[in-house]
Amino acid sequence: MPVFGLIVPCSLLPFGLGLSVLIVLVLEWLAPDVIPFELGTFWAVRQPFSTAFGDSIVQSWPVLAAGALLTLIFLPAKRQQQRHLALYGAPEGRVVTLGPGAVVFNSVLEEVLFRWLLFYAAIAGAVAMDYIVLGFAELHPVRWFFTELLIPAADWATAGRLHDVLTAGPWTVAAAMLTSNGRFRNGHAYQGLLGFAWSWYMGMFLFLIMFEHGLPLAIAVHVAYNLVILAVHLAIVGTMPRLLLLERPPLPYEGEE
Repeated sequence: MPVFGLIVPCSLLPFGLGLSVLIVLVLEWLAPDVIPFELGTFWAVRQPFSTAFGDSIVQSWPVLAAGALLTLIFLPAKRQQQRHLALYGAPEGRVVTLGPGAVVFNSVLEEVLFRWLLFYAAIAGAVAMDYIVLGFAELHPVRWFFTELLIPAADWATAGRLHDVLTAGPWTVAAAMLTSNGRFRNGHAYQGLLGFAWSWYMGMFLFLIMFEHGLPLAIAVHVAYNLVILAVHLAIVGTMPRLLLLERPPLPYEGEE
């Protein structure tokens, strides 16, 4: 993903979850045409769940396989560190254990946030930003930036697999996908450069699954993948995954009388 993608989440989603929910609900009530979807549009599953799940895996297998391969390559080098965290903790921060319950909860939460609520809010953000940044003068640099640069770049980066999703609807929908997925990707920056890039592809294919089969299938694929990775981690390391949450150093003015 182009470096410009780092800027997008800040430009079209300069607000958090609470305000996003409020914006979506108010627009659905007062201006339903701004967001071209109803609240429940993507929650419907239009075919048997097992069939849709199999089709979703087939659609997304390259990125799923790449994530599993990266895990197999880089996880052995972290075995000692993970075991140390499991046995002794860490004095410099808090250690969080990612068991099956936490993995399922976090996977579901990420899909509801990034593929639904923040996605909807980002559509409204695209409309507002397009108008504010010279759109009122019929110049539309924000729309041009997406339609001529970011959307074609995303289409190329995904080898045209999401071409219809990115180009068939209003440009604001594709812009919102890239914006919300940018937030999703940035949330995985702790995984390093490869994990940072991979999470962008994972998020894009989860959007493809949502558009073609519904949000419950995107949730199911996300949960299934993370549980498989959890099992791989347990097999290689011998413990559940541990995350080290470092303590924030005090700011210069803190602690002063």
